[in-house]
Amino acid sequence: MSLKVLFIMNGIGKSGEKVGISGGDVRWIEIAKEWQKIGVEIHVLTLDAGEELCRRLGLNAIFYHIKAPSKYSLFSYIIRFFNSIKIPKELKNFDGIICTTTDHIYDVLPGVLLKRKNKNKLIITAHWVAPLIRKGTSLSNSVFFYLNQRSGYFLTKKYADIVLAVSESTKQAILNKIKIPEDKIKVVEAGVHYEKIRNIASNIKKNEYSGVFMKRFDGTKGVFDIIEIWKRVVKEISDAKLILIGHGTNDTLRKLKVMIKKNDLEDNIQILGIIYDFDRKFETLARSKIFLLPSYEENWAIVIGEAMATGLPVVCYELPEIQPIWKDNVIWVPKGNKEIFAKKIVGLLQNEDIRNELGNRCVDFVKKYDWKEIAKKEMDLVLDN
Repeated sequence: MSLKVLFIMNGIGKSGEKVGISGGDVRWIEIAKEWQKIGVEIHVLTLDAGEELCRRLGLNAIFYHIKAPSKYSLFSYIIRFFNSIKIPKELKNFDGIICTTTDHIYDVLPGVLLKRKNKNKLIITAHWVAPLIRKGTSLSNSVFFYLNQRSGYFLTKKYADIVLAVSESTKQAILNKIKIPEDKIKVVEAGVHYEKIRNIASNIKKNEYSGVFMKRFDGTKGVFDIIEIWKRVVKEISDAKLILIGHGTNDTLRKLKVMIKKNDLEDNIQILGIIYDFDRKFETLARSKIFLLPSYEENWAIVIGEAMATGLPVVCYELPEIQPIWKDNVIWVPKGNKEIFAKKIVGLLQNEDIRNELGNRCVDFVKKYDWKEIAKKEMDLVLDN
């Protein structure tokens, strides 16, 4: 296949020396890797941190950089916006399809500038439509995120050829709140490396950890809720052990450690940080009994699929955006109800048969979400529209 695709990913940053990662990042990188296998030439416009993440996750492409601070901060995001206007000279005559990896202004704007110059097909990936006020983060962060995304959607509405909505609920939100014509919006999915995960998980025979949380360390993702939830679990099961996999700002990590110490949970909660290596990540998941996600905002939650493929039952806050995807294969808890969340965990930890039954059901359910098939469907959408 003689086709070039440029992915734009300008939102990646670092916490200390650790490059950040989200489900949205995993999604486009896995699709790009699958497209490479059928001969697509992959180009990426990103920051230095973005190239580092791509290479860590096994994507070797043709990289172009914008210059901006990699630290997660309001200042760095403002610099990213202004510098995203400066298209590298090697890209100015790019002849191929342009795909943004998010709906944010610093990803959408470079795509629009290239489209206007070269008449490229422009595809915008839309993960969700954020409200003005978000649970678990500051008012300033909420407002900035809202303006950032709405600016991106303003340009999307005017210039996008296709909008890839990651879930049906995202499509409906775009229709109702952004007013993009329905014929431009295509619903797409996310996935897992099912066979690879099953091969790893089936070789792990011992559960060292009672529970595992794997997500960005942020209030919007429930990382502070999980500490309060686990405190309640430990009251019932004194030796219950929880591991936290992910990354966060230095301030978030400090707050987490203070909460753990203040609640006398240092023997019960271990912060592992980010795990980039595929085998190690799933070996760690497979050594756990339950996957926990008290998140306040998700549009797909690839981590749920990964946990299911590993064979873990999942406990999650009720989120209307993802309930239609995972259906009754997840144990749903009213959003923000830490008491019920803890009771569900305790019930699962005290009943191995129910754990195994639900875990096996999850394994069967998630096998349909394979990256190879999802990438093929997405390529067909890109070429046919």
